[in-house]
Amino acid sequence: MLSKKEECAKMTRQRAFLFVQAMICTLVAGLLAYSAVNLYLTGAAEQAGGDLFYYIYTREKVGERLAPILPLIFLGLGMMLSGIILGIRDESADKPVQDPELMRDLICARVQNPSEAMTAERTIQRRLRYGGWIGFTACMVPVAIYIANPAHFDRPLDTEADLLALMKVFVPFAVLGLGCLAVTALLGQNSMRRETEAAKAQPAGGSPATIPISVRSVGQKASRNALILRIVVVLLAVAMIVIGIQNGGMEDVLTKANAICMECVGLG
Repeated sequence: MLSKKEECAKMTRQRAFLFVQAMICTLVAGLLAYSAVNLYLTGAAEQAGGDLFYYIYTREKVGERLAPILPLIFLGLGMMLSGIILGIRDESADKPVQDPELMRDLICARVQNPSEAMTAERTIQRRLRYGGWIGFTACMVPVAIYIANPAHFDRPLDTEADLLALMKVFVPFAVLGLGCLAVTALLGQNSMRRETEAAKAQPAGGSPATIPISVRSVGQKASRNALILRIVVVLLAVAMIVIGIQNGGMEDVLTKANAICMECVGLG
């Protein structure tokens, strides 16, 4: 049996191991993404310079980009195998996620007469939720205006300057909009915790039959949030499709499809 001090030291070492492993995986993912984008931009620049038969993706070019990252990849794999052999794992992985909204609704359902503090916190949460989505929508307006202008997509985005021009418009406003949602979500969770503490201080009242109603309301909120997420994803997909059509990507796909059918498969 390990003492409490030894158990804490063991948990600290495991957390440090998992943190380093996560950082290595994140770094590998970032380097792979950067290498892929750099490889494409280099090839697109060569094609834009007049070499129409320049192959962007070849085994040799991919190997050149992958070689500097291989030691880091092997290091990450080695740490993963070491963690499996040593039995290092996240102890909280099997524990249920603490949902502040669920805890708030379950505890507040036991209170028959909400206090002024509880009502005030609920008002703050509502304003934060609306404010976050309004801020996100406002940040997406310049992006929508840019995408809706066909003059920005009158030719393919083949050069690095063209892609950077698009990223300068999209990335800052997207980061700012997502930041609005993240900040308001964190502030909303803190408000939910304060409301939960205020509800605990209130005398319980009402019948236990009100608790399942609260659980159902939580399920309805989760369904509504999932629906909102689906709508956002669909809107982003539609925006990307519009960009592709205005950029001439639809014609490129059709040309490549015709080439595959006529030359490779042999149809016709």
